[in-house]
Amino acid sequence: MSLTNIKLRKSEGFTIVELLIVVVVIAILAAITIVSYNGITNKANSSAAASMAATLQKKAELYASSEDGNGSYPTALSTLTGDSSKPYYIAPNTIKITGGATNPTSTNGKTHLRVNTCTGGLQIVYYDFENTTTKTINVGTTSSCSGNWAAA
Repeated sequence: MSLTNIKLRKSEGFTIVELLIVVVVIAILAAITIVSYNGITNKANSSAAASMAATLQKKAELYASSEDGNGSYPTALSTLTGDSSKPYYIAPNTIKITGGATNPTSTNGKTHLRVNTCTGGLQIVYYDFENTTTKTINVGTTSSCSGNWAAA
């Protein structure tokens, strides 16, 4: 018997096993991508919220050190949005404040902060998407914190 006598089977398509293997490999790659994307998105959202809180902290400190603040911290966001020629100016609607004692959440945490007025300072609360909790930045002396800035 020689090899020339063996009739080769003509392939007209893929077998079901080959197709299933390809589908499983694509599903595994998609699952890895989705998990990575969610982690990257949470990290980016956390960075945005922390950056917004740090910006407000710096602007509040600039206000307190200016002659307008005269050593005291602002008691409302509108104080920082009035005059664009001032170094502590924040463009209106750049930072929004949640109303009352409501903390920022996963739905509004990219754009909202909560600010508590304190004796001699402020507390800035922002949402950390990576740890799904809120974090606080203290500005100045933060004793006897009670009042909240009004919602913007």
